[in-house]
Formats: sequence, C-alpha cells, structure tokens
Amino acid sequence: MRGRSRRIRASASGRDAAGGTAAVLFFSQVVVSGLTIGSLYALTALGFAIIFRATGVVNFAQGEMMMIGAMFALVLFRDYHLGYVASFVLALGAAWIFGALVERVAYRPLLNAPVFTVILSTVAVGQILRSGVRIVRGDELALFPPILSGQPFTFMGISLTLLNIGIVVISLVFLAGFTAFFRWTRIGWAMRATAQNKEAAALVGVSVPMVFSVSWGISAALAAAAGILVAPLITITPDMGVIGIKGFIGAIMGGYNTLSGAVVGGFLLGVLENVTGVYISSTFKDVVTFCVLIAMVMVRPAGLLGTPETRRV
Repeated sequence: MRGRSRRIRASASGRDAAGGTAAVLFFSQVVVSGLTIGSLYALTALGFAIIFRATGVVNFAQGEMMMIGAMFALVLFRDYHLGYVASFVLALGAAWIFGALVERVAYRPLLNAPVFTVILSTVAVGQILRSGVRIVRGDELALFPPILSGQPFTFMGISLTLLNIGIVVISLVFLAGFTAFFRWTRIGWAMRATAQNKEAAALVGVSVPMVFSVSWGISAALAAAAGILVAPLITITPDMGVIGIKGFIGAIMGGYNTLSGAVVGGFLLGVLENVTGVYISSTFKDVVTFCVLIAMVMVRPAGLLGTPETRRV
C-alpha cells in the first residue's frame, strides 16, 4: 500500500512538473512572438525619438511614412521587377528624400509657430499621404515578400522562424548604429546640440535647417524599414500607418528623450500586447496597453529610461 502511494505521489509530481515546464515554454513562446512585433514598434519609436531629440516636435505622420516606405518597396519590387535588396535600399533612400521634403514644406515654414500648430501640421500631412495613396493606388491589399524564410523550426522547445529572428536583429542593429551615429559623428553632435539649444548651436556654426532635414530624413527611412519588415506579416494598405501610433506609445513608455528608451519601450509594448491577447483576450489588448501607458505617465512621466527635463524659469 505504501509503495502504491509513493508511486501515485511520484506520478502526480511528474505531471505537475511537466505541466509547469509546458506553461513556461508556452509563456516563452508568447514573449518571443511579442518581441517580433515589438521590434517593429521599436523602429517606429526610434524614428519618433530622433525627430523629437533634434526638433522638439512629435511627428504624427510617422505611421504614414511607414506606409509610404512599404508602398515604395512594393512598387519597385512588383511593378519594376527589382530584387528584394535593391527594392529595400532604394525604398529607404526614397523615404529619406521624402521625409526631408516633408520637413521643408510642412515644418520649416512653421519653425517659429507654437508647438501645437506644428503638431497639427504633421497630423494634416499624415491625412494627406493616406488619402493621396488611396487616390493613386486605391484600397490595395498586397503582401511584400519576407526578407528571410518564415518556415518555423524549434529551438529549446520554442518555435522560431528566421524572419522573426532577422526582424529583431535588424532592429537592434539600427539601435546600435544610430547610438554610434549620435555619439561619434559630427552631424550627430550637431543634432544633439540643436536639440539642447537651437540658438546656441547656430552661434557656434551648426546649420540648424540642415540638422532638421537630416533628422526628418533619417526618421522617414526608419519608418520605411519598419513598414517593409512588417509588410509580410500584414497587408500593405493606405491605412497600415495606424501601427505608427504604437511606436509613439512605445517611445513614451521607454523614454522619449533617449534612443535606447524608445527601443526598449517598443519591445515592451509588443510583449505586453501579445501576453494580453493570449492570456486575457485580443479585444483587450488596446485597453490594457493604454491603462499601462496612463499608469506609466502618472508614476514616471519621463519613461522607464528617460531623464526628467528641467526648465529654467
């Protein structure tokens, strides 16, 4: 009888251990999947942070820049039959030029206007881009091919794809590259100086208009990269730019005045959304996201890695 009891307890313990391992593996799978979409939020958040660091303005047309970049790549790949790499690189270059053009037309004339006016201008630009693409291309639904294989494989019990890994790695490479750019290049120093004090930067020879143009160009190229990478996961439509608002939320959560904070916030948001969708309900993803955002702003307004800004009175 005692031996039988021991066997029953051992069997129950084994089932509990197996159940616990399966639960851990499932949670790890959910987190890994969230990191994929989070990396795209991180790229968009990085674009928001770059413009804000250089100009002090939030560009609410960032999501539409993402859509424009994906459309550029789709046209080059499908209509002009260029290869994937050529389409990707040329789309980034076109997005850079387009971003600089938007800065010249929609931002620079309002340089001395109130910040609220400039923000409304970026909202108007986003609406113009969305409507313009719909007029030219219609409500087109199209998929862009992935940069890497989407065939799943298992690693340590977690299902992965080369596409998932590649998207995360590309996002981290962009973060490392732009961190080095701001720290060790002359234009990076000029952008940092302009963000701190435009008048003082101009007095020491920094071309403030050039800094603004480069900032908007870089931000648009980052948005285009995010749009091209997310295109295989969703369909390319004129309204796909709504994803950009998630990048904005990620930047606030991580810290708007720091590049690393914006990227961390994007990753965190992706994981939070995925965990909420799996363990609660997909319909509650936005509810939970915005509740966390409100709590974050109340407890730590500067974000997880951001530094509070001091103002002289």
